[in-house]
Amino acid sequence: MIKTDKNYIQGTAVRKLEYDVYKENKVLRQKKEQRANNKVKVKVVFAFMVLFALSGLVMYRYALITDLNYKINSKMIELNEIKNENTRLGVKIERELDLQKIQKFAEENLGMQKPDKSQCVFVKVPRSDFTTAASNNNGMDKNSNNIFKAILSKVDKFTELLY
Repeated sequence: MIKTDKNYIQGTAVRKLEYDVYKENKVLRQKKEQRANNKVKVKVVFAFMVLFALSGLVMYRYALITDLNYKINSKMIELNEIKNENTRLGVKIERELDLQKIQKFAEENLGMQKPDKSQCVFVKVPRSDFTTAASNNNGMDKNSNNIFKAILSKVDKFTELLY
């Protein structure tokens, strides 16, 4: 068995020597550490700035929500006041809706008076002005339907005699 050295490579593909300048030179090593520390400091400052910006954004959103809640609350108070005023006016209208007061106001201020019998005209409403409902057979047989029609026709004839 032939023992081979790990550092010896045959051919032209020789490994480069690993020589770190920063390990041996104290000034260069300190500069390298200083650059690494500066990168870390910049990252920390940037992280704090992002955190501060996000917390400011959250506080701004909560401020908007609070402002909207105050506006909603003031509008609700205004709505309740309007509703109360509306009910007060409704009660006032009902109190003032006395027929005798209305009649007195009409006679005194508007010069109105009750009509005489000669001024009254009765109007005969023709049959075509009545509303008719659609017939709906809810399990009723034709005989009972015919009975109702007969009774209704007799009532119609009687009412025509009155008018």
